Amino acid sequence: MGPCRKKDSRRPGPAAPPLPWALLIALVGAGVVVCQPRFTLPVPIDSIAASGDSLLLAGGNCLYKLHPSLSRLHLAHAAGAQDCAQPAGTHNKLLLPDLEGGRLLTGWTLYDGSCQVRFLGNLTVLTNQTDVVSCLPQGSTTGVLFAPQPGRRLLALAATYSLTKDPPKCVPSASDANTVLTVRSLPEMSLTGRGLATLKRPAEGPPLHFVDAFLWGEHLFFPYYPYPLPPAGHQAAAQPSVAVLKYQNDYPSLLRELRLDCGARSTLLSSSLLEQAGLWAGVFSAEPGERRWDSTALCIFDMQQMAEKGNSSCSSSEHHCTEQERLSPVKKSPTLIHSDLSAVYATIVLNKTVLFLGTKDGQLLKAILNDNMEPNCPEILYEIEEESSVFPKLVLDPVDSDYIYLAFANEVRRIQVANCNKYGSCKECLSAKDPHCGWCHLSKRYSVSKGHFVCIVKETKTNQVLCEKKEPQIMNCSCNLNNSALINRGMFIEHPHPICNISIEPLWISVLGKRDVIIKGANFTGASNIAVVLTGTSSCKQDNIQVSKVLNDTHVRVSLPPRRKEAKSVCIKANGRKCSPPITVYYVSEPSCTKMEPTTTWASGGRKITLFGRNFNVTDSVIISDDQRLKFTVSGCPGSTSPCSFLTPDVSLSKECKSINVSLKVETVLIPCIELQYCPDPIFIDYQLHTEMDPDLELKLYKKNDILDISENEIGVTLTHMMNDIRLEPIIFRVQNITKTGDRTTILCKLKMEKPGKIELSTVKVWVSKNSFPSDLTLFYFYVLSLLPILLLGVIVVAIIVTRYKSKQLTRKLSQQIELLEWEIRKKIRDGFAELQMDQLDVVDSFGTVPFLDYKHFALRTFFPESGSFASIFIEDMHTNVDPRQKDESLTMLHALICNKDFLVTLIHTLEKQKNFSVKDRCLFASFLTIALQSKLVYLTHILEVLTKDLMEQSSNTQPKLMLRRTESVVEKLLTNWMSVCLSGFLRETVGEPFYKLVTALNQRINKGPVDVITCKALYTLNEDWLLWQVTEFKPVALNVFFEKIPENESADTCLDIEANVLDCDTIEQAKEKIFQAFLNKNGSLYGLQLSEIGLELQSGAQQKELLDIDGSSVILEDGITKLNTIVHALSPFPYCLDVEYSNKHCHLILPDSEEPQGAMHKGKQKFEVKEMYLTKLLSTKVAIHLVVENLFKSIWSLPNNKAPVAIKYFFDFLDAQAESKKITDPDVVHIWKTNSLPLRFWVNILKNPQFVFDIKKTPHIDGCLSVIAQAFMDAFSLTEQQLGKDAPTNKLLYAKDIPLYKEEVKAYYKAIRDLPLLPSEVEEFLTQESKKHENELNEDVALTEIYKYIARYYDEIRSKLERERGLEDAQKDLLHIKALFDEKKKCKWM
Repeated sequence: MGPCRKKDSRRPGPAAPPLPWALLIALVGAGVVVCQPRFTLPVPIDSIAASGDSLLLAGGNCLYKLHPSLSRLHLAHAAGAQDCAQPAGTHNKLLLPDLEGGRLLTGWTLYDGSCQVRFLGNLTVLTNQTDVVSCLPQGSTTGVLFAPQPGRRLLALAATYSLTKDPPKCVPSASDANTVLTVRSLPEMSLTGRGLATLKRPAEGPPLHFVDAFLWGEHLFFPYYPYPLPPAGHQAAAQPSVAVLKYQNDYPSLLRELRLDCGARSTLLSSSLLEQAGLWAGVFSAEPGERRWDSTALCIFDMQQMAEKGNSSCSSSEHHCTEQERLSPVKKSPTLIHSDLSAVYATIVLNKTVLFLGTKDGQLLKAILNDNMEPNCPEILYEIEEESSVFPKLVLDPVDSDYIYLAFANEVRRIQVANCNKYGSCKECLSAKDPHCGWCHLSKRYSVSKGHFVCIVKETKTNQVLCEKKEPQIMNCSCNLNNSALINRGMFIEHPHPICNISIEPLWISVLGKRDVIIKGANFTGASNIAVVLTGTSSCKQDNIQVSKVLNDTHVRVSLPPRRKEAKSVCIKANGRKCSPPITVYYVSEPSCTKMEPTTTWASGGRKITLFGRNFNVTDSVIISDDQRLKFTVSGCPGSTSPCSFLTPDVSLSKECKSINVSLKVETVLIPCIELQYCPDPIFIDYQLHTEMDPDLELKLYKKNDILDISENEIGVTLTHMMNDIRLEPIIFRVQNITKTGDRTTILCKLKMEKPGKIELSTVKVWVSKNSFPSDLTLFYFYVLSLLPILLLGVIVVAIIVTRYKSKQLTRKLSQQIELLEWEIRKKIRDGFAELQMDQLDVVDSFGTVPFLDYKHFALRTFFPESGSFASIFIEDMHTNVDPRQKDESLTMLHALICNKDFLVTLIHTLEKQKNFSVKDRCLFASFLTIALQSKLVYLTHILEVLTKDLMEQSSNTQPKLMLRRTESVVEKLLTNWMSVCLSGFLRETVGEPFYKLVTALNQRINKGPVDVITCKALYTLNEDWLLWQVTEFKPVALNVFFEKIPENESADTCLDIEANVLDCDTIEQAKEKIFQAFLNKNGSLYGLQLSEIGLELQSGAQQKELLDIDGSSVILEDGITKLNTIVHALSPFPYCLDVEYSNKHCHLILPDSEEPQGAMHKGKQKFEVKEMYLTKLLSTKVAIHLVVENLFKSIWSLPNNKAPVAIKYFFDFLDAQAESKKITDPDVVHIWKTNSLPLRFWVNILKNPQFVFDIKKTPHIDGCLSVIAQAFMDAFSLTEQQLGKDAPTNKLLYAKDIPLYKEEVKAYYKAIRDLPLLPSEVEEFLTQESKKHENELNEDVALTEIYKYIARYYDEIRSKLERERGLEDAQKDLLHIKALFDEKKKCKWM
């Protein structure tokens, strides 16, 4: 069985989808399961069948017997075959289990269509017979077993023995070339004696392709369709038919053939007998050609009617009934119409008919029929990422009917028949009417109906039904109005010309939908109520979409919503008339990349890059970007599904290569493609021109070696030269080859000169152009010129004269600038002083509900701060109810073993002695242990005591003050985790609100002044590193904002007209954020809106324009840097607008080179500024949030109700006791121990990481400010006096005056805790309550599995240690048993 692969769900989020699309995008692909067991063959699959307790697969020359879980049981080969692919061209044609006889019939194209009878158990061959099945690769073979008499088994076999008029290669008998259906006896496979041919094809008729064979009552049925004839002989499309046979008196005879009517579809693709209901389902397809929305259909036929019509008489000759009666489906029309059906399997579950449908683009659908045989809109159970066509035969798991096998190409996967986990409530579950899904009221969750039972949950006292879904009453209402009645009421009806002959662009649309679809037609301007009707699968609801805009009489624009992948019909209706004739549009999956050629390019751009993959024709553009805000948009791939080519843009690089992301943009979604390596431009170092071979010229170019791998057709070489001061016609060389040596690359160019003549080498210039695309030529040149000494001397003389003149001018200008600079510096200092004294403390007290994380996410973020998505494995599958009696024995024993104190302590010490047991391993092991023992906190605390005592023994000989200072041992990380668990309630109830208020206040303060959107530096900050000192003048601006669109049914009480305060230097995106926050403060809810979904328009009178950070009016500075648009720019008179591609250089308030003082000014660059002038902004920010910081600190070292948190009191008492027992008299030692165990180990970690506690994102700027506060917090616990000078860091100076006061409060805090009483029973009661409170929050089994991985890695060392320790003999035996259990699981691939 192949590995279980998961699809990467990571993708950059939507850039800016319009409001109506936001929810629809999230629905696409909902409920699709990605990770499933699978088995892969080395060749394509030919046949699949179930055999009672196993699955059979055949492909090429190979036959596999698989366990239901898809692990391999047996492998056999066709007779004479060496492996699956040799001899080449072999195909399996028959795979028919005989469960009653314990045999398996297999047929192959080898040996003129040989057939073997095998033992079903081990697949060994009993008998072999040639000329039985079709020997043609495209030929068909179907068969069915029946027993006309007890003990006698016969095989009715239909096959295609010939596809052309040529003599067939294989026939069931040498004298009967037209035979297609025969009967054979088992096991010898010989023809029965009552005649060789049961059914023949007409002598001049087309060959027959048999799709299935099945037994129903006394009748045998063989559905088939005629192969299409060549165009020359094509008269009319032949219809699929079914041959009906009945066995009487030991031999079946043909009754007649019935024509299957499924809407004039000529091909039968798949078949499924629903024996319990007496129905047969078939997937029918139109003739090969243009793919349409209605190309395929599912039709269901009544077996009783099929048998009765088969029994009716008809004229026949030579076993062939010449009259084919038409057989209609049970609904007289197709049950379900779809564009791409390829397979069907029908079954009955809880008296409901369930249909599993495969598609040609790799989807597994599930449809459920109601009592009127009408299907619901099919659910997408699974999608094959490769989008391969589903094999025509779907097979249910023979052991567990909750699974079905999905075969395609050379692979089969085991898929669950229901996605019940998507139902979140009883009502939602029952509304789906999926018989595979039930609802457990006690656990408030879905369950897969094992064994298909029905359960009704009632309240025993009141007999009240706890879960009931009533069917809605649907009332039909019609209203007929004539024209005269409308005229009498002052109304009238117009009859404009109808809309017809429409076309649509584009025809290919991704499942994300498409904005700005253009529909062409006629008579649009005179029509009203124009709507587009989008129809897909026939049982799904149609989409009626209003036209966005009528562009003119022949063009309208519409937005098509996200939908599932399939072909759909589009028509237009207007004026209450019928829809126009439909046309087909194609919804396809998102584009994806498989490879890129080449994978490198040069910095100056212009190289042709080709992407390979699928569905590129729905790509709007290719985006080239990196993590440093570089972003380019290049043209998309119109009309090309694959490959897609584009030219690389120019990117400024340093000397090193750089990886750039290539993404595909579809609507507002960026789909990651492949990384492109940008490297410096090629460097040409020399050349040699050989003219002695006149008239042949040979030119050798030399360049430095690089990884660009330039090809011959990507280089153009041109030589120019002069004669008698006249420039001659350029000579264009052809590159012969490129060779690479150890130190350089040689490019050989040759040319035969048409006009022989001498070339003056001193006038030669050689030009090298990268890439052969004229529109993007980037030229590199190097040349040899002789410089004249006289010219050089003249330049020197002129330079001296000019320098003296310029020096006088510069001195005068410099004096003026210094005076101006002095005035500006004085003004800045005075303004800063005035602001510090007059600034109002405007911290907002109301900040809404505190967005606390739940306990499990808080715990995992503190346990695994750097593990990212790794921690998520501990909360997956936590809602699955597992019977404790069914718990894994190996994990149960391991849990019991680590609950042995002596073993666990020995294990930890043994691991820590291993050299390659790194600090990271120690931290992970401690976190795994915390999770595994989360329900046994009393025991975990006891282990913590023992390990801490051992750590003290290690530290007592050196420096006891260093204990617990770092996290270098298991016990130190264990202490951090223990504090997190025990203080989570105190953190949430007491510290959480002041802490969130601090984060909110910092954000408010930062956004009060200018913030550079590129560097995130701000004028108001606590951290000097994040200070925006290159600031320009700014003013507040009050904007009147009107929200034009609010989701329906939610805008009744919403204030759509609000006032928002922004700064004139804010970018458009910054202004949007502030407007968004103002809307939230005003209305208290976002109504589902997202910032990325909001656009900003400026209205002035009758004019309006969309505001963007970059548009056609953006200012471009001298050095090519593009300045982002700001509010002051937007409020200026309307500039022109045009679509531009993002430049790789852009700025907001800081230029890239403005970190260094600018002595001179030029257009667009700011004046000389002094950073130290703005340090008062740090102090003003500190003053603004001072009360918030003090409240936070006091909440941390407060004692609510004169009682310390139990965990803190207990551990501080433990440290006091240990110091007393070790006769440590220095009080500083205990103070440092307490500081290292609580503030340093827990509180600082929380203060610097608010995202551990709240559902928020921490910006780098906020991180810098919190670091300053956390440093002040830790200084308050320090025993050393700070000696700060004028050159001390600003983060130390900010809180220098506050630290002494904080230190006194900390000392009082420590003393108060020491003086409080605490009983041992209180500690045990607290730990027991915490254990129960967080029971089953995290997955202990996963943690135990991770712990065992460490045990397995160092198993020999651990066992050796246990052998040397007394009293651990039982633990040693248990460990040996546990290892055996885990090894057995590994063999079974359960781990």
